[in-house]
Amino acid sequence: MHAPYPPPMTVFRVWDVPTRAYHWLQAGLVAGALFTGYLAPAWWLGVHVWVGYGLIALIVFRLVWGLVGSHYSRLSSFLYGRRAIVEHMRGLAAGRAAHAVGHTPLGSLMVFALVATIAAICLTGLFVLGGVENQGPLAAFAGFSSGWLARRIHALLSAGLLLLIGLHLLGVFGESWLGREPLVRSMLTGKKPVAADRIAPDLARPRHLAGGLMTAVIVFAAAMTGAYASRFTPSGLIAMPVLKAYQRECSACHEAYHPSLLPRASWARLMAHLDNHFGEDASLDLATTAKIAAYLKNYASQAWDTEAANRLRAVDPAHPGQITASPGWLRIHHRIDPAVFKSKKVRVRSNCQACHRDALSGRFDDQMIAIPKS
Repeated sequence: MHAPYPPPMTVFRVWDVPTRAYHWLQAGLVAGALFTGYLAPAWWLGVHVWVGYGLIALIVFRLVWGLVGSHYSRLSSFLYGRRAIVEHMRGLAAGRAAHAVGHTPLGSLMVFALVATIAAICLTGLFVLGGVENQGPLAAFAGFSSGWLARRIHALLSAGLLLLIGLHLLGVFGESWLGREPLVRSMLTGKKPVAADRIAPDLARPRHLAGGLMTAVIVFAAAMTGAYASRFTPSGLIAMPVLKAYQRECSACHEAYHPSLLPRASWARLMAHLDNHFGEDASLDLATTAKIAAYLKNYASQAWDTEAANRLRAVDPAHPGQITASPGWLRIHHRIDPAVFKSKKVRVRSNCQACHRDALSGRFDDQMIAIPKS
């Protein structure tokens, strides 16, 4: 008895241009997000944020294209049941991979896992930006505590994304080897060798105009909503008048530190011992002392919900009036080369304005950091 003839093979364009462009753009943006999040200095935050916005726009496009794209780009073409997934895994364990025209069952799971994880990272990133950095569309609605929690989740999800990327690469090369399919090349050219009888008879045609318009409308509406929300005053900031007496007296010897950098007890202690102000006599007349003390009490760290106020609120018991001795300050600056603080432009660790161009405002935005060369 003769073995059945293998079905004729044909080179078939499985992946359309939009799907391939999405795949490689997402890979590039994810690489950029990981670089700016893990390796780049803090003042690259602006780049990191715009990479995140780009990923959000890409995810919107992919969801839209999953509805109106070509047949094998549509979500309905790779929604596999549990049985198909289990059988596919058994085949891989046995050293063989079942051919699939589009995504394999495990490949489809990876697509959904990657997109869901990236979307969750972007969402938590918006909460971090709003609650911790007091920037972005959620700045008026997210507090520091929620932003700090989102920061931890953001970090965990980012680590999970690295794991998924590793599994994805392992799966691509593993299935390419077992199934003798050029998966990487097919995502570049769009073409795969496919058995003629495996191609779906009624292929859905891509609706390019509809996909483009839907994506543009959704992204534009989201951008306009975000821009409008960004105009509201961040929840962590309050209106603080300028007290000329404080600016005049304190800046005579050093910068007039923003009141949010110390808690009320520390300011009260400093104002009560001006005759021994870090080894110097900085005594003022009673009226001026009372006016500055009241000002610092009203606008001390407890009045603010900024990152600086929250992270510097806990002071060193041995040096309660020294900002640079607080545990929070030391954690934030532990990677700075000690030589930087001895450089001509900085001179002392307490010279905040040397590196933070917005120090006097109390914001301390990451994008406003410019560390002088040591």
